[in-house]
Amino acid sequence: MKAHRLHARLSWLALTAAVVAAAPTAAGQAVIGRTIDTSVEGPVVRPAARQGAPNILVWVIDDTGFGQLSAYGGLVDTPNIDRVAAMGLRYSNYHSTPICSASRASLLTGRNSHEVHVGGHSAMAIGFPGQDALVPRSAGTIAENLRQAGYETFAVGKWDHLPPRDASAAGPFTYWPSGQGFDRFYGFLSYDADNFAPLLWSDHSPAPLPADPAYHLSSDMADRAIAMIGARQAAGGARAPFFLYWATGAGHSPHHAPDEWLARYRGKFDEGWDVARERILARQKALGLVPADAELPPRPEGMKPWAELSADERRLYARAMEAFAAQLAHADHEFGRILDALEAQGELDNTIIVVTSDNGASGEGAVSGTYSEQLMANGRFATVAENLAHIDEWGRRGTYPLYPVGWAVAGDTPFRYYKQTAFEGGIHVPLIVAWQRGIAAHGEIRSQYAHISDVMPTLLEAAGVKPAAIVNGVRQQPISGTSLTYSFADAGAPDAKKVQYYEMYGNRSIWADGWKAVMPHRLQTWDFKKQPPITDQGWQLFDQRRDFNELHDLAAQNPRKLAELQRLFDREARKYNVYPLTNTGAAQRLMAAKAERRLAETGGLFRYQGRVSRIPEALAPPIHTHSFTMTMAVDPGQRGNGTLMAMGGRFGGLGLYLRDGVPVLALRTMDGKLSRLAAPGRLTGKSQIGLRFDRIGPEEARATISVDGKDVATSSFQGALSVFIFSGNETFDIGADPGTTVLDGIDAPFGFDGKIGETRFVVSSPPG
Repeated sequence: MKAHRLHARLSWLALTAAVVAAAPTAAGQAVIGRTIDTSVEGPVVRPAARQGAPNILVWVIDDTGFGQLSAYGGLVDTPNIDRVAAMGLRYSNYHSTPICSASRASLLTGRNSHEVHVGGHSAMAIGFPGQDALVPRSAGTIAENLRQAGYETFAVGKWDHLPPRDASAAGPFTYWPSGQGFDRFYGFLSYDADNFAPLLWSDHSPAPLPADPAYHLSSDMADRAIAMIGARQAAGGARAPFFLYWATGAGHSPHHAPDEWLARYRGKFDEGWDVARERILARQKALGLVPADAELPPRPEGMKPWAELSADERRLYARAMEAFAAQLAHADHEFGRILDALEAQGELDNTIIVVTSDNGASGEGAVSGTYSEQLMANGRFATVAENLAHIDEWGRRGTYPLYPVGWAVAGDTPFRYYKQTAFEGGIHVPLIVAWQRGIAAHGEIRSQYAHISDVMPTLLEAAGVKPAAIVNGVRQQPISGTSLTYSFADAGAPDAKKVQYYEMYGNRSIWADGWKAVMPHRLQTWDFKKQPPITDQGWQLFDQRRDFNELHDLAAQNPRKLAELQRLFDREARKYNVYPLTNTGAAQRLMAAKAERRLAETGGLFRYQGRVSRIPEALAPPIHTHSFTMTMAVDPGQRGNGTLMAMGGRFGGLGLYLRDGVPVLALRTMDGKLSRLAAPGRLTGKSQIGLRFDRIGPEEARATISVDGKDVATSSFQGALSVFIFSGNETFDIGADPGTTVLDGIDAPFGFDGKIGETRFVVSSPPG
């Protein structure tokens, strides 16, 4: 017994000696011996949020002006946004950039948009530092900063500030949400989406839509957000705080809403936009959002008084506004479901909630609005008569609509102009911040000057998260935004921000200490073909301390102040990558020239093996703008049904299908009209299908279908052909037609039930 005790004692002493010999200097770390017997386990340390850290929910509403939410005097009922406003603060002097891509890049990075390379829209990325859409790794997002601090991060909805050539399953994924700090993503990679048939991604994979005739994107986004938040329970114990970036397609076109929501707004806007502007302004005064003596600015050129419109115009334009209102109100309802879920989980009171818009209301519907936004994207504008033919479907599946510019002007009350301009109507938008546990003030208004780049530093400071010095191994550049936490408890605190520039395709302005200079460059924002020369002639000057909505141009009376602000704009422009100034048309020409060089380098050849899916138009063979020939090896199988290839959809597209073994070509011109060309008979087995499509002019083409080298059907087509894009959201696919289908009478994705071998496209550059 004594010998045994002595042996045990010696063993214990030996182990102790080994442990002591291996012991690290820092307490609480693992002790590493040669084996597990001589080692001591240390704690497994992961990034963890501080105890009591708040959740963060940011709703970015699309294309919604200062005067459209009911909390800002608007005529659209948004009771759940009102609920958040009553819990917190409404900012009356907050600004975005003039367009969605730039605003989202600025919000998420806390920097100016050109500084992070998204000065315009990423869909028109060109090779300059301020416009190449390559957000630098030195500008880590709020999501990445919060994730390093122990947060779970979710992005749901619109993600359009990435290079369009990256928006496929091939990646690279650097500029997708996963590369920008988000753990999960569910949404779309384009500037808009069909709310009834969107092409969605779940993380890096295409997401099929449920077979639900009542499907709507806003409802789906709420379901996914609630599920992501709720999934944190699976870890057991205390839930990690979350950051949810909820970016709806509402209120961007297409203004789609469920029928019951469309019905709620029937007749609500029959009095027209002039009456609407007066009512909104009166409400804003009553709410204390604008001065009691505020006046409305004059209508912009091209916007008629409502009283001068024809009966048909009034009926049409009122219906267009009903669809927008229904879409926004429905999105607010779905947002309310998220709030209710948080409340049921006992988390609402410790959630920082931000509601904002990415820019002012959109005037891109032009004077008469449009039943299909794809027309505008190709430089075409619907007439009143053309729109009236779609009035019964307006806001439903058969349209892709956007309201007339007059409703954008009303939506931006009390400011001038609309999205894409650097006047207040393009950039002065709502911002609501609520945090029941952290902000004592409820239902109050703050008037400090603020910018969308201020959102990130505000949220980080409120959450007690210090900006990371290094993100993904890269040292971070300074954050340009200014935290607004100083204003939470002090309505009278002086502005922390002193200078802010704005620029978007030549439209530009600069604000400094209450003065603002504006250079109006392109005010008919819907017409990309109008490209006025870039000049410094015509700057306007406003003293916003006395003239908050830019009614009185002081440029002639105070040239010294104007010159001072012009110099300041130049300084900021050089500092933040704003130069060179460009037009939308110039950007499109650079993009087109680059695409033609790629065609020349490859001989116009594109080859695919088997099925491919979700290729954005920027990466696909340019069959939407060029003549081409196609050959495809096909085994039709038993039934011979399905999509062989398709690009675009119901509102503009081209597709080749098999229907009971018969090859059928479908062409949708940009006015949505369908033309078909069918072969005279079925395929009898493995075949080589050919298609030759020759563009003769902007409204004429000729197509020929061949089988095994023999022409079997040919026809001419007339109508508004695509000259720039079929769709921002629909894609090029082989073997399926997801989203909306080009051909009628089939259900998406109409997958091919046979086999596809090699497909070859040879695309011809246009003559000259």
